[in-house]
Parts: sequence; structure tokens; C-alpha cells
Amino acid sequence: MLEYLGLTSADELFSDIPIRSEFHMEEQPLSEQELFFEFYELSKRNWNYLEHPLFAGGGAHAHYVPAVVQKIIERGEFLTSYTPYQPEISQGMLQALFEYQSMMCELTALDVANASHYTYGSSLGEAAHMAHRINSKNKVVVCGAVNPERLEVLRAYAFGKKLAVVQTRYDEQKGSLDFDALQSAVDDETCMVYVESPNYFGVVEPNLEEVAEIAHKKGALFCVGFDMISLALFKPPGEVGADIAVGEGVGFPISYGGPSLGVFATRKQYVRSMPGRVVGATLDKRGKRGFVITLQTREQHIRREKATSNITTNSAILALANAVYLALLGKSGLKKLAERILSNTHYTQSRLAELKGVTSPLFKGYCYQDFVARIQASEQALEKSFEKHGIIAPTRLKQLDSWLFGVSELTTKAHVDLLVVSIKEALEKNEV
Repeated sequence: MLEYLGLTSADELFSDIPIRSEFHMEEQPLSEQELFFEFYELSKRNWNYLEHPLFAGGGAHAHYVPAVVQKIIERGEFLTSYTPYQPEISQGMLQALFEYQSMMCELTALDVANASHYTYGSSLGEAAHMAHRINSKNKVVVCGAVNPERLEVLRAYAFGKKLAVVQTRYDEQKGSLDFDALQSAVDDETCMVYVESPNYFGVVEPNLEEVAEIAHKKGALFCVGFDMISLALFKPPGEVGADIAVGEGVGFPISYGGPSLGVFATRKQYVRSMPGRVVGATLDKRGKRGFVITLQTREQHIRREKATSNITTNSAILALANAVYLALLGKSGLKKLAERILSNTHYTQSRLAELKGVTSPLFKGYCYQDFVARIQASEQALEKSFEKHGIIAPTRLKQLDSWLFGVSELTTKAHVDLLVVSIKEALEKNEV
């Protein structure tokens, strides 16, 4: 290899690596005990939501996950279960995925859900590909304020299929989508119209039925991005006319942004165009109930040109965690959780609104878990104050000169009191 590259030694091959990164063999190795405590000390430099109040909005929400969830998914028959290529010997995992799919159908009010994708963003990208397969149109209309990271994933998916992604403006007063802009953007070339509710600003989009009507009049599919816990309070995608619903799973920690779970559900007539795999229930020749992979239209199983997706598998262990979490909560528990989050949101909004120099919330639309507030203090002063008080800061929205706040059921009044104190101090300094 060195000869082929025109080099004379391994040192020359790695010459671009800084010298401080070299592994010095002459140093004495640490014992396991010493290494554990060295890593433990390093880990304490990180801030986590168990030790610090978390107000970062934009999708990274901290939820309490009962210990039994982790206990169940760590059982050997689940944790070591590989992709079920031979369904007849993977009945336990297949049944777990079937239960997950059933829960997703019930929550979204749609007919069929797949066994999951890797992330919310990948579910959205796959939805655009699916809509394009169904109606052969080449334009995706994204309505109003959506998560910018998911939008980037969608654009990456769209690039390969040469799909145009058009984002419409939002209502600057309400924070919800602008219907006039939407109607102007949706035309005969539109394959899919996408709306998030709650949107990136935390605003619950009203009148989604009208969006569905606009999309369907032009022969486009309507896709709704949802927050799973909020479905206990608001109309599910299927009831507002959605053809596809995408979202993110629950039941596992934030963990620096991953791994995650992408939810994907659709209507029965589109099941043959749906990406990923679908687990179904059946009866064997003895009449005994069993589970099979009903659909797996991916390129590992069929000709690439016939495949609906090049995603090789699904987030099975996280889908199981999602199912266990929801089963533990039940319908009433999920509703109580959503109500608690909503209450914490409105309490935080009202406490910030008491401060002179703070506009909270910035938008008039109804917010569920996130909200935007404008604070008349410099970014530097606020960041210093948040750090001083040990607060994981809200997300800076520079284009709006505002901050995106997020809360959850873990947000306490003491957390909000500390947030108010930190903002007060920044306002008093007012380092513009």
C-alpha cells in the first residue's frame, strides 16, 4: 500500500495527524478501576437533563422513561434478536413489532403502519418518495415552520429523485402556516403537501382539514408530522384527512440525539407503495396464530428498481421500547401526561410574560410543548446567565431575534423559577 501511494513509511502515511494524538506505548496502562473513574470524571463535564433544567426546544424533549422499559428491551431474546429473515423462528420480536404497528395505527387513526424507520427525518424523506411513486409528480410543498434539521433530510432525499422542495411562509402573527401562501404553492405538479403540528415554533396548526382539501384538489398526498404524546389531546392525522403520518418515537432517552425511531403510517390503499417492512398476523395450517413479515419491499429482497426503499432494516429495539412505554401508560396515562406537559408550557409562558422586556409567547397561536419568546437582552448576557445558573439553554432563533423554549413533564416550578431569575439578571445587565 505504501509503495502504491508513493510513501516510504507508516509514519509518513499518518503525517497529517497531530503529534499529540499519537498513542505512546511507553505510558503505563490504567487498570479497569482507574480507567472507570477517569472516564467518570470526564463524563461530569457533560450537562444532562437529570441534573440541569432543560429548556431547549426544537424536538429534544426529556421524558421520564419507567425503568421497566429498559429492563424489558434488555432481555436477551429481544436485545440479541437480529433482522427476522426467518419469521418462523422470530415470533417474539415479530409479535412485538405487530403490537407496535397496531398502537401507531390507533394513535394516528390510519390503517397501516410499518415496523419503523431510523428517524423522524428519514420517515419524512421516505414519505416524499412514496408520494412521488404514487402520483409521479415532482414537487413537495412544506408548509410554514418545520424543524430545519428534518427539512435538510427531506432535501437530501429529494435530491436523488430530482424533487423540488418548496417551503411556504408562516403567519407572522400566529406562527401557524399561511393559507394564501399554501394555495399559491400547491399546483398540479405537487406530489405531497407536508405540515408539522405542533410545528417548529410549538404552535398547533389549526384547520388541517382545509390543508388536506387543498392538497387533494391538486391530486397531491397530504402528510402530517406529529408529536406522539400530543395525539392524546389533539385530532390524529387520519381524522384531519392525512394520507401519511410521520413522527418520532418515545420511550427512550435523548442520548445526544440518537438513536431514534421514525414512525410511518398511511392509508390501506397505499400499502403496496409504503417503504420498510410490515409485520402481519396470520394462522398456520393448524389454526394457530402466528406472525409473518407481510411486506418487505426493499432492495435486499427484490430487484432494486422495484424496491420502495433502500433502508435495510428498522429500529426494532426502539420500536419495542415505544410499545412498552405506551402500554405502561395506557390511554388515560398518555392523556394525563400530555395535559401535564401542556400545563407546564402555559405556566412557563405566563411566568416569562410577567418580566418587563420579555414577549411571551411571541406568536398568538396555541402552543403545546414549545413556544417562542423574545427577550430584550443580548445573546451573550443570556447565555452567560443560563450557564451561571446551570440551565440547559433554550434554542436561539437568530432570524427572529428570539428563543425557542421547550418543556416536558420533568419541568418543575423550581426549574421555571430559576429560568426567570436567570433572564432577570440578563435583562438587568442588558449587554447589547
